[in-house]
Amino acid sequence: MSRRVFDYNSFSRIGISGPNNLLERIADNFEREIEGMMPSDCNIEIRQSEELQEIIKDKRYDYLTINKEGTKSNPSINYIRYNTLVRTIHQKSLGEYVVDVNVELDEASGLICARNYLAHHSQLAKLPLLHASLVNLNNKGILLASNSRQGKTTLMVYLLEEQGAEFIGDENIILDTTHNQPNGLYVPRTPRVRFSTIAQSGLSKVLKNVELANATQYIDPDAIERIISSKSFHVDAGMAFSRKSFCDFLQVDSRGSSEIDLVLFPTYSSGNSLNAKKIPFDEGVLRLSNTGLTRKTDISPKELTGTQIDLSTENFRNVEFYEVSFSEINDLRKGGFKL
Repeated sequence: MSRRVFDYNSFSRIGISGPNNLLERIADNFEREIEGMMPSDCNIEIRQSEELQEIIKDKRYDYLTINKEGTKSNPSINYIRYNTLVRTIHQKSLGEYVVDVNVELDEASGLICARNYLAHHSQLAKLPLLHASLVNLNNKGILLASNSRQGKTTLMVYLLEEQGAEFIGDENIILDTTHNQPNGLYVPRTPRVRFSTIAQSGLSKVLKNVELANATQYIDPDAIERIISSKSFHVDAGMAFSRKSFCDFLQVDSRGSSEIDLVLFPTYSSGNSLNAKKIPFDEGVLRLSNTGLTRKTDISPKELTGTQIDLSTENFRNVEFYEVSFSEINDLRKGGFKL
């Protein structure tokens, strides 16, 4: 068993121990690794079974079932996919976790614990969580904020691949407004991209070899195979990538945080056309406040629910707001969308 330590934006150190190949996969989703012997504020021990199980799709059982045991302060949580026990997370305290893993290369086992720890961190828990993605282009932070299925990730992929932006984070961004300029922090998780965007970008290489994504997929392998073989890329589904493989495919760099200078509100529209318009300042701050997410109170796979957060206009005086509507990534290319 090996140990690796990650510095999360200078707020905290997260130490994770486990098998080398699994740690490598987990490390691909963190931004800054430091010396493995350094002390850490959070410790996650992953114990991998010697007899690894294969998940067999059996529709007599639910896709995912969660069983909770132990106490409220020290829970043990079983993740069961169909009829296979994938992992059990034992939370000893807010900064100490032990995970028993029964399947191969389960990077989610470490990332779930890390996110739970960060959600309850004494400083980070006070900061809003946004339903947004974030990139940095020419030293300007660009926040892409909207509800689900509105094109955040598609617009982000375009800015990364076509304009050479740096990747900060996808889907969940922690918003720090304690300084003069708002700052966005990444959350360690696997980026998820729709098949339509994958097929029209440098990410399409993964369609020839799904394993290149280096991430546990959130839909069944047979479903992915059917979508790829039939080229049904219009379906409302996608694939997960490790943070590193995502950036490698798009040939871009990444970093853990960025000041925010511009907020874009992507919206999907029909008609294969591109439209961008500036939004009045007060309306922009209000729309951004409606893209908040509620933090999880416990370790569970449930989706984060939307909520309105209280944002002071004073924190965004140097920020501009725009709405960008399009139907697919090719609209952005054809329309010559530039920042």
